[in-house]
Amino acid sequence: MNKKPKISDADKALFEAAMRHVKPLAPSKKITPEPERPKPRVRKPAIDSETSLSALSDFETLDPLSSDDLVEFARPGLQNKILRDLRTGKYNIEAILDLHGMTVVEAREALHQFFLQCTKRRLRHVLIIHGKGRGDQKPILKNKINHWLRQLSEVLAFCSATGREGRSGAMVVYLKQVKGATFP
Repeated sequence: MNKKPKISDADKALFEAAMRHVKPLAPSKKITPEPERPKPRVRKPAIDSETSLSALSDFETLDPLSSDDLVEFARPGLQNKILRDLRTGKYNIEAILDLHGMTVVEAREALHQFFLQCTKRRLRHVLIIHGKGRGDQKPILKNKINHWLRQLSEVLAFCSATGREGRSGAMVVYLKQVKGATFP
């Protein structure tokens, strides 16, 4: 049974002294606001038709890659198993983009259109063939793709392809799953 503790006369006197100048509030017409309804979540497609890869930075802060260098990238928090399976070719490639012979501008636009289609079709595992470059020069498209993919939030991981897919001349990309993405 809960009994109220006894309050001593000294505590009562102290309380009354503290409350001596306090006046009760006048009654008011209190209005309680309606609770806010949560706003419906609108899923944005990974890349919408208004977003262009031309908005991506071309200022590369990464060390330049040579034609034989292997590339690997994963967002923080991504399971190691996913990158390992990507690296060993355990996922089925659902779409391929071949950028051979394209300029940087053409490759950027092709990549944009490719990602639009991948998002529309809800693809997760794609292959981008960028080539190894010409001669002793650094491979321009390989370096651009490596840089651009890191900037796109819908790209969760990527790595150099397996030998049968092009090894250092191609990248296997693991895309974020987008539910309900629709495009005009």
